[in-house]
Amino acid sequence: MQKTILLKRKKISGNRELLEHDLRKMIHDDSLDFAKPIPTETALCQEYGLCRNTVRKVLQILTDEGLLRKRHGLGTFIIPLEKRSLEFVCLHKIVVFLPEYTGNTKSLNQYDRRLLAGIADYAFSCNGKIEIRTQVESADRLIDQYKNLKFDGIIWERPDDRYQGVIEKLNAANVPQVTISRTIGEIPAIYFDYRKGINDVVNFLYLSGHRNIVFTDLPNSASIFNERQKTFTDALGALGIDCPEKFTYKISFKNSSSNNIEQLFTDHPDVSAIFCSAPLLVEIHNTLVKKSFDIPKDITLVSLGESSSDQVSNITFLREPREKIGWRAAELLCLQKTKRVIQITPEFIAGELIMRQSCALPKKLLQKIK
Repeated sequence: MQKTILLKRKKISGNRELLEHDLRKMIHDDSLDFAKPIPTETALCQEYGLCRNTVRKVLQILTDEGLLRKRHGLGTFIIPLEKRSLEFVCLHKIVVFLPEYTGNTKSLNQYDRRLLAGIADYAFSCNGKIEIRTQVESADRLIDQYKNLKFDGIIWERPDDRYQGVIEKLNAANVPQVTISRTIGEIPAIYFDYRKGINDVVNFLYLSGHRNIVFTDLPNSASIFNERQKTFTDALGALGIDCPEKFTYKISFKNSSSNNIEQLFTDHPDVSAIFCSAPLLVEIHNTLVKKSFDIPKDITLVSLGESSSDQVSNITFLREPREKIGWRAAELLCLQKTKRVIQITPEFIAGELIMRQSCALPKKLLQKIK
């Protein structure tokens, strides 16, 4: 007989919600034999102290969600995960781990808000909601929550190395997960396609007439920083610019020993465009103003990523597709929930160049053209 849902506890008369919860737990159990029917309406009525009409309504809800199917004369069967239509899949709750979340949604920066907007948009389409967490519990605790239908999957925003063991253990327990901007084991991962974005910016500036383009980035040893700096120099090299590595600078305004912004202007007195990472944007903008540079009449300024400061609201920037990343992350959870085949190699989603007043041909460049 099909593995029973009849729990060893005192009967709770008229508890319709309990019946639905227990049925969902049974449907959630991958170890069941889907070729055998679930308990009959009569058995469910007796166990839960419900009338047949109430039991039928609960079964109809789960049938409408594409979880159950009725076979005349044989009973009601659970539809295997891989055969369920995505149209009917519900993500009742998605857990999102944000590393810098303080518990106050009003304190979230624009960067994280856009990610959550994409996740929430997809969850809404699946009749679900999201829960933001900061404290990561043990893997066993999270697995227990998942098995008890407390959530349907987890999205990890930039998880650091200390969570690797937890994530891998959850994966072994078949808990749907997605990581953003990090790759851990065989967990589906999504990244901003900064390679394409950087190449697009460099080519746009070059075709606009700029030949002296400088890239400023943070002095961070993480591989993603080294990779995007290399992407920039490779893009310049592909355009035939000599010694492209000389056009990349690592700057930290928090550490004066790393602040080589002055060296940048010494090395490149004819610099016509600066492409900088978003955390450096305000300081570089202020430095240019102090040096009496008129943006964009004297120099073009483009940001890799968006700054939330009103001080630089008119700067052209390469926007990370955070909403698209959030949407796709939630979609991948849905696919995992139905056991669809998902590629293990990371996905890269392209951003877009948002044109604003800081991007134009500087007057000294126009003078040379004339």
